[in-house]
Amino acid sequence: MSHAYREDLSWIHDLGFGDLARNAGELLLRKLAEEGIDAGRVIDLGCGSGVLAAMVSDAGYDVLGIDLSPAMIELARERVPDGRFLCESLLKAELPSCVAVVAVGECFNYRFDESVSREALRGLFGRIHAALQPGGLLLFDAAEPGRLAGEEELKTHVDGGDWALLMSAEENPQARRLIRCITSFRRVGDLFRRDDECHEMELLPADELLADLSSTGFDAELLEDYAGYALPAGLRGFLAKARRID
Repeated sequence: MSHAYREDLSWIHDLGFGDLARNAGELLLRKLAEEGIDAGRVIDLGCGSGVLAAMVSDAGYDVLGIDLSPAMIELARERVPDGRFLCESLLKAELPSCVAVVAVGECFNYRFDESVSREALRGLFGRIHAALQPGGLLLFDAAEPGRLAGEEELKTHVDGGDWALLMSAEENPQARRLIRCITSFRRVGDLFRRDDECHEMELLPADELLADLSSTGFDAELLEDYAGYALPAGLRGFLAKARRID
């Protein structure tokens, strides 16, 4: 098990890459309201810096956030003082009773915990179903083969003024693997500090995930966007509702 999203990349991600979480949070709150669920615990798996958790907490729900990155957990605790945040693997964490579970930003794809696999996720779906109250919701996204829009290699950069990122990604469609290498630069005084991280991902076909959700007690649908925020190529959204047991 490796710790990724160290201090500088976590800080940059929090500053410049929160739109996905914000729009997912907007969608989640709307769906909870439609279900008549106005209170209870929401579990945020791969909570990152707490962008979505803050929205849920501000709306009156209790929040439990889980992330493997100590730097992300520190940011989340600062942003949501009333929330509870744990630094551990989302595949192994104990899941208490809740009204919703959310996992935004390819959380189920990352191989920070090397035990990630379709079988491990199927087991996690079962534990999520057991934790959810009847009619509870699971909202997440996952990268599938073709995440690089048909390309086997992609290079890009982003300049944020006091920070910058250089990113390269390579996809192996046959192995269903993607490796994303990120070089970050963060201004510290008059200079920029550099750090390098490489993230390996397991690509998960949407049809297989839908089948696993159904077999573990969910009715699920695919999403093309989060509250109007279009998901990029190869990233599929899922909204699943725990079936009621009569």
